[in-house]
Amino acid sequence: MGGDFKKRLRDYAEGKLSEEKNAEIELELEKMEAYQAFLDQQLDKGHRNKESIPGSTDGNINKKESKIIRKAKWKARTHNALTALAIIFMVTVFCSIATTVYFTSGKPNKMAIYRDVVRSTIAITEPNVQFQSGGTRVNPFFTMDLDGELQKWIGSEHVITGNLNMRFLLSKASFPERTSLIDDNISWPFRHPTSANPLNRDWSKLDKLPEGTVAEACISFNDFYSTDETLKKFKGKNMRPLWFAVDTGFDDVNARPSFIGFPYQPLWHHDDMTVTNHKEEKIGLLNRTVSESAISPRIEDYGSAEIRNDNFVKTLELLQKYTEIADRIAFGGGLRIPERLEYLKNHGVKIYGIVVTGPSKEILKLREESWVAGIYLGEVRLWNWEER
Repeated sequence: MGGDFKKRLRDYAEGKLSEEKNAEIELELEKMEAYQAFLDQQLDKGHRNKESIPGSTDGNINKKESKIIRKAKWKARTHNALTALAIIFMVTVFCSIATTVYFTSGKPNKMAIYRDVVRSTIAITEPNVQFQSGGTRVNPFFTMDLDGELQKWIGSEHVITGNLNMRFLLSKASFPERTSLIDDNISWPFRHPTSANPLNRDWSKLDKLPEGTVAEACISFNDFYSTDETLKKFKGKNMRPLWFAVDTGFDDVNARPSFIGFPYQPLWHHDDMTVTNHKEEKIGLLNRTVSESAISPRIEDYGSAEIRNDNFVKTLELLQKYTEIADRIAFGGGLRIPERLEYLKNHGVKIYGIVVTGPSKEILKLREESWVAGIYLGEVRLWNWEER
């Protein structure tokens, strides 16, 4: 080891060198890694030999050089580790910012669109089930979590039936994770008018329910009816319409396809709303807050059939743009939205079943109606009914 290198090594250990000189020393030290074990052994051996000779100072010199080299080596390793951590931190921050921009840009943004797709898919494929979003979380590395509750009307109360969680990687959705709080496995609650299979077994169950109970029931029709005709059938009855089963060309019960329909309360989307108040407030130099209120189209309790039908078709058109996500959410998948839309355009919206809720004995009266072909009894609860 030359005197010049020793001097530069001491200056390096004492922090006297420029960044360029530091880099040169660290490069030299990396080259010496392969010889370090041998050097330590020789220095230690020489140190022991010198200690046995009175007045010798070479042992102290070798010991000092070894200490400097060790210190320089660990400083280089620490520098490399800190550099790697800094790079990881910077990449994480960049990905977090990019992810936030991806999911929150646009109007409506992708967070709102994906919430709408999840809500709409559940609403049209699961009778009397609504998805109530609990929140969305944007994570680093281009992922977003969406979770919420699954609810249904039973009587006059919203009952939580389970929970749902989904993760999105950019535009790719995971399969939903569901937890069920009630036994709600309805495989086929409606009888299609073209089917010869009876669906009358639950009238006796409904008949045996005591006064003071409310029930959820899937009512099958003996024919196809328009939305307006269906609504008028329930006007004046002491029960609440909840969901309409629509014929879309894939509803033959013998083929066991997935059925779809639409809820009594339309699924209003972003562009359905009319803004009534818009306010922006500037905070500081770069930030601002935006508050906005909007109203949905007005619908009649037992009317507005055209608005309801158009809203149903519009919901299917939304899901057609996000078929992959919708198919992952729907039980059984394979919704075949384009074919259903084409069928609806050619045949119109025809209803062959409805989900209602209300006092059990009021629903039992439907057995006497000539247009009723069958019933499937769903959830039952103690009295919670509020007269409409």
